[in-house]
Amino acid sequence: MINLAQVVGIIAEYHPFHNGHLYQMRNARALTGASYCVVFLSSYFVQRGMPAMYSPLKRAEAALRAGADAVFEIPTPFSSASARDYAAYGVSMLAGLGIPNLCCGTEDVSAEELSMLLEVIDEGSEAFQHSLREGLKTGLTYAEARVNAIAADLFQAGADNALLLRTRELLSKPNNILAFEYARAARAERIPIRMTTVSRKGSDYHDPILQGDFSSATAIRSHILNGGSWDDLGRMVPRAASEVFASTPYLNPACIVGPIERRVLNQLYEGNTLSSFSDVSEDLADRIANADFREENYEALVNSLKTRQYTHTRVARALTHIFLGIRKSDLLRWKNAAREEAVAAASAEGREASALPPIGAAPYARLLGFRRDSEPLLSLLKQAATIPMVSRPAAAESLLRSPAARDLFQAEVHAADLWNSLYYGDSGTALPSYLQQQIVIV
Repeated sequence: MINLAQVVGIIAEYHPFHNGHLYQMRNARALTGASYCVVFLSSYFVQRGMPAMYSPLKRAEAALRAGADAVFEIPTPFSSASARDYAAYGVSMLAGLGIPNLCCGTEDVSAEELSMLLEVIDEGSEAFQHSLREGLKTGLTYAEARVNAIAADLFQAGADNALLLRTRELLSKPNNILAFEYARAARAERIPIRMTTVSRKGSDYHDPILQGDFSSATAIRSHILNGGSWDDLGRMVPRAASEVFASTPYLNPACIVGPIERRVLNQLYEGNTLSSFSDVSEDLADRIANADFREENYEALVNSLKTRQYTHTRVARALTHIFLGIRKSDLLRWKNAAREEAVAAASAEGREASALPPIGAAPYARLLGFRRDSEPLLSLLKQAATIPMVSRPAAAESLLRSPAARDLFQAEVHAADLWNSLYYGDSGTALPSYLQQQIVIV
């Protein structure tokens, strides 16, 4: 008889799956004593602000063949969001399914150190807020201004130089930042999740060069996009995953440049304000409105728009959200979708809503796939879940009761349809619509 203590969750993109991901998965089981590993996977557009090279179903299949037991989908509006919103949504999905363990990949920070930092950092303090505002005024990125604000808050609280230097170092690395946001979200919403960390092995996160057994996803993507073969990646990608990707055409992100330009031109012609879209400030909206979309590829387009204040990832997310039609007001509404879903479900059943989910919680969990020998896990999750589990997209409308939850689901359907359109235009391969997709079982 299995119990939830034997389940560990991982929040990931697998863009694409490689040896580093397998290393984390194996260590997640070892560190927590878990028998089952559940992955919460980014959807069609990823957190760095670009369309995924492979569909969520293909990435889920690769993960399952490499050893994951079940894979759930993080909807595009949150999988393409800021680190804070992405992390908060992922943590809430774990909580919604009752999974008590979360394993994070980091550069060099432990769960204990994250907990210690959260104990001493007060983002609501006067010193923090003042420093944040001043940093943004001088043109710093939000991430840079936030690190300065945290340092100012810690200094005000009497922190020594060693802690200040360590905090700056920690919050300058992408995987550390995400781990910090996972821990922060769990703490802020009082979600009882036990966190463990696995330090990155091999190449750095942004390393563009293939090297050794643990090359970065960045280097692997670059290799494939430059015409390289999956046969050349035998040392860096598990065979089971490589076989899935090698037999599947990929989407080249360059194909999104024209569609983004047409979307921007249509918005401007209709008199719509670009700054209403998520991650688009008024200044960035002006830059995008006056952009030259004749760049040779997507990376070049993003680089032509980035500044000291607007990082590559921020610009890419902004363009993605304009393309997908995701507005700031939408994201705010969807952050409350789980609360509305809980109230609507209780009302339909004639009972009072109790233990409402936190703001930012997931209103449902869409199952992408599972291993046949892990079916006992699915039964356990269904019993423990406080949110609907969607295994057939076509049945989602009947499972979701609140307008906000259904709206979020429709936004995912729209994102999938747009990705499928890009994919067909780029590869000539037609895929089933989101509502017709079949669950992956290996």
